[in-house]
Amino acid sequence: MALKSEYRSELIKSFKNVKVLSNIDIENEDKVIKIIDQLAETLFECQYDNRNCPGYEAYLNYKIKQELEKERTAALAMKFKVIGTFH
Repeated sequence: MALKSEYRSELIKSFKNVKVLSNIDIENEDKVIKIIDQLAETLFECQYDNRNCPGYEAYLNYKIKQELEKERTAALAMKFKVIGTFH
């Protein structure tokens, strides 16, 4: 929890620093800060070893696709080795 609030405060500080350095005037600064707050809440809420995270399923699909690609490559290599021995 402390880590999440630290990241949130760092994002808000960064936004304010960019605003000052760029000389940008934002009318709805409170809304932007609320959006940054929600962004920090979303980014640092999930843990990928926890199955309740919505990104966990996408991560698992990615890992499965990687494994299938490795198996496919190995199977093709084996096929070409076997075909090559008969010629």
